[in-house]
Amino acid sequence: LVGSCASKFETLLTSNDVEAKYAAAMAYYQNKKFARAAQLFESMAILTDGTARDDTVQFYWGLSNYRNKDFYTAESNFASFIQNFPRSPFTSDAEFYRLDCMYRATYRYELDQMPTRSCMAAITEYMREHQGDEAHLTACKEMMHDLQDRLDRKDFEAGKLYYRMEDYLAAQVKLH
Repeated sequence: LVGSCASKFETLLTSNDVEAKYAAAMAYYQNKKFARAAQLFESMAILTDGTARDDTVQFYWGLSNYRNKDFYTAESNFASFIQNFPRSPFTSDAEFYRLDCMYRATYRYELDQMPTRSCMAAITEYMREHQGDEAHLTACKEMMHDLQDRLDRKDFEAGKLYYRMEDYLAAQVKLH
């Protein structure tokens, strides 16, 4: 029984039947089998290119990767989606999910903070462009607060280290 399910999925994955793939991918997505849904959406991407379903397939491909916690791939999917479908009804959500992926890819305060700064710039831009979207703006404000706390903690820890090394001038500069 298990072998036949796997072979059915593999057969579907390699087929060119867009309708069957789309129905199966949506069913996998609805049943929270996001890895399989992502594989099917990815295999459909070329087949639906330029069709009415193109934006839906691309968006759900990114969303499946997002729900599967593959944030690096999802961020790439959403960035490509935003560039290719700026007028899609899914674009606003894709922009938010892309920010969330960027946020989740930032590092602890002890490590390099370039991704943090990039994410903060993207969140600021998003907040400027989407001022009426309260649900996403609240989440963006929480992300910004957390990211700013990381930068503040990194500066504080660096200042504390300079103080312990008795480099008081550097500690004063870092803590102000």
